[in-house]
Amino acid sequence: MAQGLLIQGASPLVGSPITFKVQAAVISGECAFHRVKLTVHAGIYGGNYTDLTLSSPAESGENLYFDVSSALRAVADSYEYTATPPAAYPYIVYDLSACDEYMQNGEVHDNVGVVTSNGHKAIFGAYSDLERILSGGSKLAQHFTRKPNTTPEVVAVGETMVCPQSFATAISEGSITTGPTSSVVSITTPGLQTINGRQVYAVAAGQTDRYQFRFVNGLGCLESISVRSFKTTETNVTQESYIRAIQETFGSFSRGLVTKKNDYETWKMSSGPLDEAWHSWFIHEFLMAKFAWIKIGNNWLGCHIVPEETVEGIDRTNGSFYEVQFSVRLDLNGSPLAALAI
Repeated sequence: MAQGLLIQGASPLVGSPITFKVQAAVISGECAFHRVKLTVHAGIYGGNYTDLTLSSPAESGENLYFDVSSALRAVADSYEYTATPPAAYPYIVYDLSACDEYMQNGEVHDNVGVVTSNGHKAIFGAYSDLERILSGGSKLAQHFTRKPNTTPEVVAVGETMVCPQSFATAISEGSITTGPTSSVVSITTPGLQTINGRQVYAVAAGQTDRYQFRFVNGLGCLESISVRSFKTTETNVTQESYIRAIQETFGSFSRGLVTKKNDYETWKMSSGPLDEAWHSWFIHEFLMAKFAWIKIGNNWLGCHIVPEETVEGIDRTNGSFYEVQFSVRLDLNGSPLAALAI
């Protein structure tokens, strides 16, 4: 029978490997085939559950290692983020069962020696490669933002900050009772201040070409950034020409027509001046965001953060300031500044 179901080096985050060891059954005699199947019964806590099966060829008594994070990410992808953070992000609950399957003497033996391991949990997000390397094989979860503290974060009076909250203590896969949270803080006072344990400098309200973004960071939490944009816009309109055929007379002819669509706008923006740590954060965290929203008027509109084909890194050969240039492609057709909408 399959033996064990022992968790190996892992983290509570579904975006990083979560590995379990299973020992294949010891079988006497030759087998036409032998494999171990691992079934992951998983779902978002309080929602529907689904079964996903992983399998691997096995030798008699062999130790096999299964990374169940891919199955858990399939479950996590069913959650839909919005521009407003929930009271707490959901977490995933999953059970495991392993068994052997083999053919011997022309007979198939299935579901042999089932073993189970129940009550496992995981939260959204992923650790970076460097964080995994430095962790020494496993890593607990406590903090949910990678923003640096080298210089104060610049915002404007009247804006809001979305701040991922840290757990009071680091948690393991077995100690999850709730998902992380993000708080929304309104900026009402100009000048240097501390918000959520971070140094923040608020400039006066009414700054032109300043935009707020909310996005889902690499640790699975909603957070925000405010940029001083040097903006240009462009629109890529798709057009198709065709001939509208009619019955012609001496004075009437078929005529050419054109259809136009996809007039979504792309805004080219800049982060503004940055130090080296913030420059790295913009490239590896903000530009890599999968889900993002931009505030236009009083509305949070879905968008995609589109890096340039080549993102310029640190250049120490001249004295120019560091900045990151990127594009924002809006997720809607038509003008985002239309009078009827604003």
